[in-house]
Amino acid sequence: MRRARGFTLVELMVALAVIGLAGAAVALTLPSTDDALVKETQTFAARLAHARDEAILGMRTVEVAVTARGYGFSRRRFDGWQPLDGRAFAAVDWAPGTQPQLPRRDARMSFRFDPTGAAEPGSLVLLREGRRMQVTVDDGGEVTVDGRAR
Repeated sequence: MRRARGFTLVELMVALAVIGLAGAAVALTLPSTDDALVKETQTFAARLAHARDEAILGMRTVEVAVTARGYGFSRRRFDGWQPLDGRAFAAVDWAPGTQPQLPRRDARMSFRFDPTGAAEPGSLVLLREGRRMQVTVDDGGEVTVDGRAR
């Protein structure tokens, strides 16, 4: 009687266990994708784009005011600037450790989107742990992020 060649079930299970352990070791040594600066920058850029959309849909100029503490949203009305309503436009404080690069510590800057979606060009650099990322708004209101945290 001829014996069949191949792996036994035990040998196959041992091989899979070794591969699983090796994979886990590699996964644990990978750098963390939980980068607070990248997340905060992308969130700020997305909220700027949302403010632009609101300016177009609401047919009113929308301003995003940035301070060292955080940023907030307001809409131009006939009687002046009024905060935007709704959870999507709630004022936001920067995460601890994140700082915007402003001309002076007590300075304030703003991004304004007109009813056509156009904006006055501007940019904001966010700093965290010695690294920096930049959010830029062009004259067409397009929001971009410098993807390298350096």
